[in-house]
Amino acid sequence: MGPFFAPPGGKSHDILRKRERQVLIDRFASILSAILGLAGVMFVLKGISRLSPDLIAKVSQTYLEFNVTQIQNLASQKADFVTGAVLVLIACSIQTVALLLLREPFLIFEDYWYAAGLAVATSILVIVVFFGVNRGMSNHYQERAKFSLAKSYFQAVLKQDPILSQHLKTTEEVASSLFGIEKGPDESDKDFLNRLAQRFEISLPKELHLEEEHVPG
Repeated sequence: MGPFFAPPGGKSHDILRKRERQVLIDRFASILSAILGLAGVMFVLKGISRLSPDLIAKVSQTYLEFNVTQIQNLASQKADFVTGAVLVLIACSIQTVALLLLREPFLIFEDYWYAAGLAVATSILVIVVFFGVNRGMSNHYQERAKFSLAKSYFQAVLKQDPILSQHLKTTEEVASSLFGIEKGPDESDKDFLNRLAQRFEISLPKELHLEEEHVPG
């Protein structure tokens, strides 16, 4: 036997098996940090999920007025939080899987600069995609918050008996400001309220009393 040959049950084999079970301190720290990163992202997502469109609408309104700019800002912040958290979640997941499953590195690219360029190009592509997703989420949250805000205003108006002229004026202003819905020149007040009720999925009362109905002949 040559000097470098050892039987399978020899000391060299035991050393190799021991090395397979060993974990270097840097790898242990990387696995730990990746898992903690995943846990942290989950808490961030849990927290931001509580900022619902309904809550955005409530925060952005007062008794008589509402702030469209605040709706836009809160919706954008929620979209930014979700987008950033998802990107960090993806990064932590990739790192965790690689650390747990790939015990030894192996070669997949011969050229270093080709691999680096491919990694950068892939990252840029993912970021561009998430920019579009972020904008779509922001618009979605804004529309849902405005829908909730308008619906709450219209429900409050429909509970009035009778519905006064200033209530109708407020209704027209809210519909126009939030969704560009305006009352037609030949459209009656009842028809306009019926149209809004269908648009915002509101059940109308059986009897709808307007102010002019209570004004004597």
